[in-house]
Amino acid sequence: MRTPGLRDPLGTAKVIAALADELELLGYTPSTNDDLAAFGAVKQAVRDERASPYFDSAVNASATGRFFWMSLADQSGATVALQAFRIDSVDSSLAEWAPSYTIGLYMRRQEILVPMHPSPPRGSISERINGRLVYHGEIWINKAIRNRRIFEVFGRLGMLLALIRWNPDAVWGLASQQMATHGHFTRMGYGYLERGFFRWHGEADGIDAVEWVVIAERSGLEQIVEEMRTTPQQSRPG
Repeated sequence: MRTPGLRDPLGTAKVIAALADELELLGYTPSTNDDLAAFGAVKQAVRDERASPYFDSAVNASATGRFFWMSLADQSGATVALQAFRIDSVDSSLAEWAPSYTIGLYMRRQEILVPMHPSPPRGSISERINGRLVYHGEIWINKAIRNRRIFEVFGRLGMLLALIRWNPDAVWGLASQQMATHGHFTRMGYGYLERGFFRWHGEADGIDAVEWVVIAERSGLEQIVEEMRTTPQQSRPG
């Protein structure tokens, strides 16, 4: 049976505030925005790249209320980090829904993705993930930022904002080999990492031929809240 609401909404709000305060103390200001067109403009300006079809306002023009994105500004006001979130309702399973849905999004921009396999390898956790699912994408941190704690705190802040905003069944994302194997997603709070979720013939712009999936179920996100509320700051890795 679906959980009707968060187990500890006040505790979740306090942890979110603590994460935002930590970023401020480190010299960075987080902000949120629901405007996909604005996101596309910011990404083009700071990265010289288009938004992915998951967050392209031209592809998702009528999807009001299903998106938010975040930026991080340094003390000069320059944007040094981005990430974005969207919620989808999936009746079947993530494993069944995601490949065809992703291909469809790219086709709306006249971009072709050719799958090597129609679904993830059998036994994937994505076969049992469904319901209200939040996709976490567009994760970027300026390479000049050497403090890996920034990546962890910024990503976790966004995930918990998605939790308190939408109360999803899970948050999921896609990762390259490099990102998946360097511990970034584990530190953010993702409990599951699997290689080969998407396997494409060749590489499209910005897309690896083999992509990993990362998944955090609602119970895992609520465990993060409980751990952060009850574990002294100094005992957590920096």
